[in-house]
Amino acid sequence: MFKHPSIKSYFDAEIAKAETELAFTKGLSYAGHSLMVPEKFSYQVLPYFNDRFVLFNQGDKYDLLSNVCLHRQAKLLEGSGRTRSIVCKLHCWGYDNLGTLKGAPHFENKPEGKLKTETLNAWNGMLFRGRVPDMDLEALGLTSYINFDDYFFAGLETTQYNFNWKTFVEIYLENYHVFSMHPGLRQFVKPNDLEWEFGKDYSVQKVGLGEDLLKATTPHYRHFQDALVERFGDNLPRYGAIWCYIYPNIMIEWYPEVLVVSTIYPNGPRQCTNHVEFYYPNAFHAKVPGYFEAEKKAYMETAIEDEEACLILESGREALYLSGEEEHGPVDSFLEAGVAKFYEFLSSS
Repeated sequence: MFKHPSIKSYFDAEIAKAETELAFTKGLSYAGHSLMVPEKFSYQVLPYFNDRFVLFNQGDKYDLLSNVCLHRQAKLLEGSGRTRSIVCKLHCWGYDNLGTLKGAPHFENKPEGKLKTETLNAWNGMLFRGRVPDMDLEALGLTSYINFDDYFFAGLETTQYNFNWKTFVEIYLENYHVFSMHPGLRQFVKPNDLEWEFGKDYSVQKVGLGEDLLKATTPHYRHFQDALVERFGDNLPRYGAIWCYIYPNIMIEWYPEVLVVSTIYPNGPRQCTNHVEFYYPNAFHAKVPGYFEAEKKAYMETAIEDEEACLILESGREALYLSGEEEHGPVDSFLEAGVAKFYEFLSSS
């Protein structure tokens, strides 16, 4: 049985801090995707950790390396690239790809040192700190959907939000609001054609494709649906979207020919940050790049509408918080089933 988070947990700094520390301690920690660093010695600075770490392809493993110089704590690398050596711009301290200090100019006796390093664990190309998800894709019927073979990393976008991170998760994990808040998405998918799967580490929503993709819709979804019909013809996919949520903050999304990985991070009780990674199939993207431009515009339209939904939800809870009240409504056992499971995760010891 689930327990609603307190209204205070969305606004009170101490309560929110304790709650998020517990959730992120018992949940999984995503550190990036191997497709971000496809070649040996390629690297990607990770915004999830405020650029504190760099994802590094060592050839036989993937490491997180500290992105802070051992000397005066300057930042070492920016963005992405490929290198066998890391040199600090400030004083030219140099490290090899494993993080071992190799040079300290003008020091009579070279110090010994090594950047903090952590080897990551891989699961379907995704890289985790510590354990990987206890999630059997074959048993869940997802092996042909959550499959990054022959895909490439197409980029990452970051959005800052002015509401509690749980609010974002709640909207993500229910289909109830799709009918009212998403004029484009509700035509593209059938919100009540919904299949749920649950496990200790995850929930999965499989949402059926809309019945009539030629029906009037928003301009962005019109463009994408036309591209989809051209791509698949009479062999349209069974689903329009599959949304996987791995606790506490990791989302894997499938849309026809598109994979998205995103992570939501709390920044205190009143703000959160969402990092969204896009992955596209090499061959089809090279042939029809416009398909992916259309899909991304539709995706971002829905993201903007979700932000509005979150702000509406947050504003009502803030009114209760300022009045010192606790009030919670029912959770629909079907359309909002994922919310109940998320609450169970939050309240479990």
